[in-house]
Amino acid sequence: MNTTTDVALILWNTDVIDVVSFVLLRRNLSSRGLEPSEGRERIEDLILSCSPSVVIFDLDPPYDRSAAIVSDLLDRFRDCSFVMTCADSTLALKKAPWLSRYALFQKPYEIDEMANTVRSLVRRAPGRVATLSVGAS
Repeated sequence: MNTTTDVALILWNTDVIDVVSFVLLRRNLSSRGLEPSEGRERIEDLILSCSPSVVIFDLDPPYDRSAAIVSDLLDRFRDCSFVMTCADSTLALKKAPWLSRYALFQKPYEIDEMANTVRSLVRRAPGRVATLSVGAS
């Protein structure tokens, strides 16, 4: 089943995924997420299955490995916009200078500023609205 979602969240910590999802939902944006520790294959499956306009990816130090994963995702999912988060933007940019071409938020980031940036990048069909599904049947 191919369900369209506005934003794919690849973020460390399920609590952060929940908070970012809530903030995005308040902007009428749907999202689905998982932690980067679930691996590249699961990340790719999530992006394929939900066809997001935007992917938020949380880079982890020392940034070489996670920047390489993001680079591969950028090549594979050219129709998606990417927004990055990290603990140390100076180090991330030193390890992967090409990250300067993308929105990059250093923790603790201003969540409303990030959500507004994401909102500006979302492309969606007219008339589509985000809904929140609670619980599984």
